[in-house]
Amino acid sequence: MHKLQEHTDQRYHLERVDCENDRIKNSAPIDAHRDDHYIFMVLEKGWSRMMVDFQQYEYRTNTVNFVLPGQVHDLQGMGDETIGWYLALEPGLIPDLFRAVLEDPLLHQKPLTLDDEMIDAMTQCLKLAHMLRRQQESVYSRECIFSLLGSFVGLVADCYAGRPVAADGKLSRPKMITLEFRQMVTQRFRTMKSPGDYAEAMHLSLSYLNEIVKETTGFPVSYWIQQEVILEAKRLLYYSRCSVKEIAFELGYEDHTYFSRLFKKQAGQTPGEFRGEYRE
Repeated sequence: MHKLQEHTDQRYHLERVDCENDRIKNSAPIDAHRDDHYIFMVLEKGWSRMMVDFQQYEYRTNTVNFVLPGQVHDLQGMGDETIGWYLALEPGLIPDLFRAVLEDPLLHQKPLTLDDEMIDAMTQCLKLAHMLRRQQESVYSRECIFSLLGSFVGLVADCYAGRPVAADGKLSRPKMITLEFRQMVTQRFRTMKSPGDYAEAMHLSLSYLNEIVKETTGFPVSYWIQQEVILEAKRLLYYSRCSVKEIAFELGYEDHTYFSRLFKKQAGQTPGEFRGEYRE
């Protein structure tokens, strides 16, 4: 399980992919793994191959694709003249409207081949964000970077939203249960914190729900509840002036010290440290 915070002190990692770059040419291959963040890839030229949830995909010129948090993936090959962009992005930076599209299991998540105009629009967002990142960063440039990355994700979501649903338009029972659970968490995480509450609301045993969700996503029920809480907490810490105590209460915790401990366990820093780092 790879965590974004272990590789960067930012909430994202953006990199130009160029096989002529010595660092990329000499980098060691990474075995199949999961991430706690989204990965987006834009291929402007060349080719690459990747395994995502045990399905093989090939990327060619003018393609875009993404990997969801929790999906098993493995980069298996790349052409000598491959050029493009790689973006790792914390879920909290993606608006719920875009997440709903990206996480819709009925939409094909295969690589999209786009026209030159759309690829150029996407890469312009990434190029400008990359340029700002290389300059001396301030709270203003950071907000500009987040906006540019959000615009890029919005373009990706818009392209995928226009695709047809899966061939038969149906999901297996485990995926249907997982989808219903994830949607319920998004709607009720402020008032429902116990995995047992979700199992009861879905008329399932907790052991069965946990087994299905872990089989489908790689993580237990409690993980997704906590992730939704922490995601919203980060948004409130960044975008609001509410105190940690007020945020804890807003998220359904009467004991703000317990909330702070939970936040530190999941995010690797206290709420105050997170706000201080991103709201200088």
